[in-house]
Amino acid sequence: MQVTVVIVNNPFNQSSASANRWLTLIEGIASLGAKVHLLICGGYSSAEEKTTFGAKGVHKNISYEYVLPILVQGYLKVRFHNYIGQAIRNGQVIRELQKRLKYEKGVIWTDASPFSFKFAVAFKKQNPHAKLFIEMSEFLDIHRYNKGNFLQRWQGDAKQRLFEEKAYFAYDGMALMTQTLMKHYQSFPKPQPKLLHLPMTVDLERFQGPKEPLHEFHKPYIAFVGVMNDAKDGVSNLIKAFNSIKEKFPSHKVYLVGAWNYDTPLHLQLIKDFGLEERVFWMKEYSRDQIPNIICNADLLVLPRPNSKQAQGGFPTKLGEYLATGKPVCATRVGEIPAYLTENESVFFAEQGSVESFAEAMERALGDYENAMRVGANGKKVAEEHFNKEVQARKLLGFLEELVGEEPRQK
Repeated sequence: MQVTVVIVNNPFNQSSASANRWLTLIEGIASLGAKVHLLICGGYSSAEEKTTFGAKGVHKNISYEYVLPILVQGYLKVRFHNYIGQAIRNGQVIRELQKRLKYEKGVIWTDASPFSFKFAVAFKKQNPHAKLFIEMSEFLDIHRYNKGNFLQRWQGDAKQRLFEEKAYFAYDGMALMTQTLMKHYQSFPKPQPKLLHLPMTVDLERFQGPKEPLHEFHKPYIAFVGVMNDAKDGVSNLIKAFNSIKEKFPSHKVYLVGAWNYDTPLHLQLIKDFGLEERVFWMKEYSRDQIPNIICNADLLVLPRPNSKQAQGGFPTKLGEYLATGKPVCATRVGEIPAYLTENESVFFAEQGSVESFAEAMERALGDYENAMRVGANGKKVAEEHFNKEVQARKLLGFLEELVGEEPRQK
């Protein structure tokens, strides 16, 4: 079966949660025999990417090609391109895709970008029998609840309107990460795409076996990997919670792994105000290949996510990776996390938004580490049962085969 992926950025060149989701799914269906071809439409993000990947090639049994590639570097040039120049270029790329894919017989799978929404509308109008598919992992209006400038909010609103008023009806199939998203889109007017519930996926093999610790991470430690953003991941509450138990666990450090965000200065000030400069460290961003080394060597993995629109509609990819390590996990009781995990059996739960509750959860885990390792082992079983990349890939491939009228393969 042929699956052509229209995507703005090369997922092999990123380490984000979105890239991890893409890789688990496309690598999963490729391992089952699907012929996956990426058409990368956003150009190169760096000269290093251009040198590494070239104009086209094959990576992990998946072919890729950059469509009309460009390289934009420099802060001002990137800003201009993102807000003005890109709109002009997008029209050229869409016309090129229309020519290339006019006779495509398989599934055309797009990412959830404004560019792909415009492509889907234009392409479906000219090719009504084409089979278009999309996977979405969160609500489209979360930009309204996060910090950002006027242009970012304006772009977010325009993207949501484009999808809900036009692009949604161009797709034949749609996979959604949570039941909350399923209910949301089931309420849309007909005709609707065929919907598939496709839970979070994790490549369990990445976290198997002993991992060499990175030299800058000193045991014993607690690790957070995510977005340095309080609205999304509650990092300030983690710092405050650790400060309240630091005397009980004097050997433990906390490592915060994530790129700079609007809230990063606040976090650094909190660390300074609490006198935690030798206990809590912002470690910036690490590559996808380094993440297993970081989290597999932690004593405790933490996710202090607050209740939010994003938490309600999505499911944290990092939680699946945490669980796959077999290490104990502290997480807040938000979204659909409680549908999979049980307090003191597979996770240490805390109430969302409560510093005291999160501190207590960490103390329960670190205070009885034999029990914590039992909980961690059970959490790994949950990941193997519900978030296994191979299980979800079979489910997805069967769905795509049905879209194009092929006989679904045996499970």
